[in-house]
Amino acid sequence: MSEEEIINNLSSSENIENEEIAVEEKKISDENNSANNVYDSGKKQKTKKYHAPLYIAACIFLASILIFSSFLCFFNTDINGTWGLRIKGADGNKDLVFNLSFDDTVARLQSAGTVYIGRLSIKDENGEPLRDDSGNPLMSISMNLNGNPFVFKFNYFFSGNIITGRTLKLTDLSGMFLEPDNEKTDKEEVQKHKKNNEYIEKDKTVYYIWSLTPSVEKFDIKKEKNFKPDNKLLGSWLLKRDDDAYPYTLTFNKDGTFEQLAYEMEVYGVYTVDKGKLTLKFVQLGNNDSETTFDYSVDNKKLNLKQEYNGTALFNIELKKTNDKYSFKSEIK
Repeated sequence: MSEEEIINNLSSSENIENEEIAVEEKKISDENNSANNVYDSGKKQKTKKYHAPLYIAACIFLASILIFSSFLCFFNTDINGTWGLRIKGADGNKDLVFNLSFDDTVARLQSAGTVYIGRLSIKDENGEPLRDDSGNPLMSISMNLNGNPFVFKFNYFFSGNIITGRTLKLTDLSGMFLEPDNEKTDKEEVQKHKKNNEYIEKDKTVYYIWSLTPSVEKFDIKKEKNFKPDNKLLGSWLLKRDDDAYPYTLTFNKDGTFEQLAYEMEVYGVYTVDKGKLTLKFVQLGNNDSETTFDYSVDNKKLNLKQEYNGTALFNIELKKTNDKYSFKSEIK
């Protein structure tokens, strides 16, 4: 064999070997790529496997928030809180304004500086909502007004929502704000009431409906300018006698305001002192300003208040100094 033939044979063998190596390398490369593809596919599948429950949980959570928010906006029937009421005055008279507050079993009716406290019932002894004979929600408020017990009843329902504004509608069945009118009521008076107020008629009786909103009516106590207190009078004084069913505390503040607190009533106002005379000024139910004057004296932690007319004693009480002006305010609860 010639040298040239040997070289050609070696070259041919080398080419065959290189081709075999290339084929082998391609095979290994294909296997690696296939393995990688399987790994990537498994990884993606594994990720998708865990993402799906998370997406579902997130959707359920968001749906719960939306449902709860919708309930608060459109189906919230909680009456707790303070509701403002403004009743249009007839024949040019000023409007009557009130705040009515509810706290579970306690109701508070505020007219300017006077607050009446009573018991609220919207459920029976079994915890079921009170209802009238027609199945409408019923509210009962028991109050002691100026020593006289009263029970007021209302049908109630809500309109609006927290976005546009909630309104509590009270059908005044017992006449807390305006007595129901019937066939015996003066017709002209009935027409005047109907013109100024929302109402319903049932069994030949007209019941008036009041719209209360969560906004609170403001009552400003006008303080006396350049007021100078009697330091001996400042603080809280307790009236409690053995035969007194309604003890209360009377508190005089340095700024000229006073507070009369009992478990069924609160009175806020201003006072003045002048040469042994004490004058209390406050706004009563119905927003009518009034005042009353006493002779007063302070002797060894005792406050004496007297009131006379033409030499005849109309009022004569003795109060004792106390550090707890809220002693009886909480008894309603």
